[in-house]
Amino acid sequence: MIIPILVVLFNVFLLIFPQIVLAASREGLLLWFNNVLPTLLPFMIATNMLISLGFADFISQLLSPVMRKVFGLPGTAGFGLVAGLTSGYPMGAKTVADLRRGGKLSAREAQHLISFCNNAGPLFILGVVGVGMFQNTRVGYVLWAAHICAALIVGTLLRKKISNEHTYEKTSFKSALEKYRENRAANVHSIGKVLGDAVKNSMESMTIIGGLIIFFSVVLAVFETIGLPGNEISHGIFAGFIEVTGGARRISALQPTKITLACAAFVIAFGGFSVHAQSLHFTEGTGIKTSAYLFAKLLHGIFAAAITVILCAIFL
Repeated sequence: MIIPILVVLFNVFLLIFPQIVLAASREGLLLWFNNVLPTLLPFMIATNMLISLGFADFISQLLSPVMRKVFGLPGTAGFGLVAGLTSGYPMGAKTVADLRRGGKLSAREAQHLISFCNNAGPLFILGVVGVGMFQNTRVGYVLWAAHICAALIVGTLLRKKISNEHTYEKTSFKSALEKYRENRAANVHSIGKVLGDAVKNSMESMTIIGGLIIFFSVVLAVFETIGLPGNEISHGIFAGFIEVTGGARRISALQPTKITLACAAFVIAFGGFSVHAQSLHFTEGTGIKTSAYLFAKLLHGIFAAAITVILCAIFL
């Protein structure tokens, strides 16, 4: 009953403050159109094509030894990790969901993989946050290094015993390439169909992501209008819990100290509920538990903040 009441109050606010809602909606739309869409769409199309063409299996065989020994996961998870580290939220979650629905991962393996592969992309941290917000390239690299290290630490800490659901083989590059060619020969699709399906699926996903970004931009504007307790740094962290870009922007406006940079690292690693809503939309029906995923992201944020403090002392 609580959620319907909150939604009713939210709608009342929309009617009372239409100008604030319009400005927040426009800001969210521009954020999606100018930053998220051009950054994520090419990666999303390329990832869909690689999965359709069977290239994910090729990468999986090469990364199998590393994924098994370090994270206790099958080689298939390697493609999800690479996608999550290079393309940004919520591509890691979508790739995990696609692998799970394709039978490449069990529910347990998907749960473990998403705990550390759904990350902010390097373009966002280095470009948007480092250069655009803090106006310091070195800050961007410190935040990015802390982000990646923290994700890998979470994946290692949450490592479980390797299950017997998959068989593993030591694979050389040559044998992996030969197997890839065999799979391609057995599953021939025209490049036009592969590209068309990839664009269609990616645009549908980007539309959902855009809607959620606009919605949570309005939610953040509601809280800011009502008024938030505490100081400016707590305002930035609270904003980051709702929408990661808005939180990072508010924190970057403060004096760049170890504490403010650690808070920015925490906000970026946690992701915000806007990102989580996007991610959990893609994982619906895969058996991935929301509570376990959110706990892992909280751990990610804490480790990222701690590592940032250490790296600041060394490099900044």
